[in-house]
Amino acid sequence: MTAVSGAVPLQRAALLGAGLTLLNTLVSVSADAIAKDLIASYAAPQLMAVAGAIAVGLGLLAAAMGQQARVLHTGAPRLLALRSALGAVSTTCFFYALRYLPFAEVFVFIAIMPIFGALLSGLFLNERISRAVWLALAVGLLGMVYLLPGGLATIGLGHWIGLAASATGAGSIVLSRRICRSHTHSMAQVFYAQLACLILGLALAPLVWQPMAAADLGLIALYTLFLIATRWLMVVIVRLLPAYVVLQLANVQFIWMVILGQSLFGEVTGAHVWLGSALVIGSGIWLVNAQRAAAR
Repeated sequence: MTAVSGAVPLQRAALLGAGLTLLNTLVSVSADAIAKDLIASYAAPQLMAVAGAIAVGLGLLAAAMGQQARVLHTGAPRLLALRSALGAVSTTCFFYALRYLPFAEVFVFIAIMPIFGALLSGLFLNERISRAVWLALAVGLLGMVYLLPGGLATIGLGHWIGLAASATGAGSIVLSRRICRSHTHSMAQVFYAQLACLILGLALAPLVWQPMAAADLGLIALYTLFLIATRWLMVVIVRLLPAYVVLQLANVQFIWMVILGQSLFGEVTGAHVWLGSALVIGSGIWLVNAQRAAAR
């Protein structure tokens, strides 16, 4: 009876974790959809300045309410500053990738970030780069090539920006893993990343600033809340499910992006995008399972 009764809470935790993961993908894609809508009318620095101000304000409010140690303290200030800077650059690039690329295509550049992260971990954290990492990277890059049905000659500005967003975002992820070894709470990493976005946005916003309608201010506030919610949900989810399960379930995000891209932006997702995404998703699943087997 003990084994059976102990299995029930585990099953409930797994079901809850799976449900929250699916919810989190929808929240994340909703934030991206709002960003794509806003970037059509406003420059990325302006959006980053406004969204960063909201996020930093909420962080300072949490610190004032007794969470100062979690929000403001760090045991690795230089690494955290570098990670925050890379995160701000990645955010800027993803904003412009959403402007220049169809919504569903941006998913490929998001999905390949863990593979780039595994490669960078070997280069900068002295972690062993297994054969599975190289093979997964090769398959993932092949998937990106399928986004170009006309060949490499059709590479556009949006593709280069998306690649830069993936590379800098992966670098931010790798540094986050290194920072976790110090006495730094995850809330601090989120807060200082948003602070970097605010600083970069304020530095460049005067060059591109345009008056914002009240409805657009409401949209960017909603975008910020979705962004904070998806990061908080991820913390809850990884306590309920192993990370490799979460990463595999999160691939349903592509389906949401196809649906929203068609319904909101009138985009038609071609077969080449489905094939490229399938290769990137498959390479990521293969990499996670290979790393899990190696850990065993």
